[in-house]
Amino acid sequence: MSLRWLPGAATGAHALTRATVCPVGALTAKPYAFTARPWELKKTESIDVLDAVGSNIRVDSRGVQVMRVLPRTNDDVNEEWINDKTRFAFDGLKYQRLTTPLIRQGETFVPAAWHEALGFIADGLRRSGAQGNEIQAIAGALADSESLVALKDLINRLGSDNTALETPLGDRPPVHGVDVRSNYTFNSTLAGAEDADLVLLVGTNPRHEAAILNTRLRKSWLERGQDIALIGPAFDATFRFEHLGTDLAAVKQLASGKGKFAERLAKAKRPMIVVGSAVAEHGEGAAAFAALAKFAEANKARFFTDGWNGFSVLQRVRLAAGDCPDLAARLARGGVRRRLRPLARGRRRHAQVHLPPQRRRL
Repeated sequence: MSLRWLPGAATGAHALTRATVCPVGALTAKPYAFTARPWELKKTESIDVLDAVGSNIRVDSRGVQVMRVLPRTNDDVNEEWINDKTRFAFDGLKYQRLTTPLIRQGETFVPAAWHEALGFIADGLRRSGAQGNEIQAIAGALADSESLVALKDLINRLGSDNTALETPLGDRPPVHGVDVRSNYTFNSTLAGAEDADLVLLVGTNPRHEAAILNTRLRKSWLERGQDIALIGPAFDATFRFEHLGTDLAAVKQLASGKGKFAERLAKAKRPMIVVGSAVAEHGEGAAAFAALAKFAEANKARFFTDGWNGFSVLQRVRLAAGDCPDLAARLARGGVRRRLRPLARGRRRHAQVHLPPQRRRL
């Protein structure tokens, strides 16, 4: 039996969890089915880095090949679930993966040793004549702390402070700041999200950005009728929500206490505001954060109590939620928005990773 014979049943972010909970083993995950025996595998406990939730996982490998990824039980984070992206993304380790440096020769790329690739980069930099802040370093979303430090050291040794993150407005300091950890983390905790009696989502789609949080919100909505509202683009949710608007005007209206939902939010026993990454990546993000923070401060007797912090930031990528935000902020803080001098042949030579464009609305 396969999940493909269940029309409409395998469309959610956790659809293939059915293969894990199947009591008789009739449902199998195709990438792993009939490829290895459980006792042949080395089991390594780890943390998922494909979103900012930090789901606990177990990586099963045979030799140097990852065979499957399974959830580890952690009631405070992901309980016993992981989303399908986490479960099957390891497939990318085997197909179309760059395992050696490539150097462009004409219209093609040819494999090269690391010393050849680094020498090619040094020669290209030397020929370009770029100096100081004409040289820019860009950090990707999956960079770890050590890589960020090494990148910043390298770019500083080249005499440049021009650094940025590969996100919208990535060359600017984060609008929420990083001096206080609670400014950029999910303070209500994932488990605590189920205890909130009224939730406001601002500029986020938890079904896409944090499927584990979406599952907890749906569970609370089904069991307790949790009251949920959204400011931002509407999405195909698994729970009902009240749509309050899509722009900064809607945020300011709520922050001023106008409207029935604002009144309910101010009177709730355990209110929770969840601010998404799209707000920080928006040109008016600073104003939105300031308005929401002002509203929470005005109602701090309900938002900030013993054992409860109702103001949370839901990051889209792990880089912005783990131990790296302060390092990432230093990279962004060093970014100078200066037009780079055209290099040889009128073309700008740089290395980058292309990602799908992100929504720019709240």
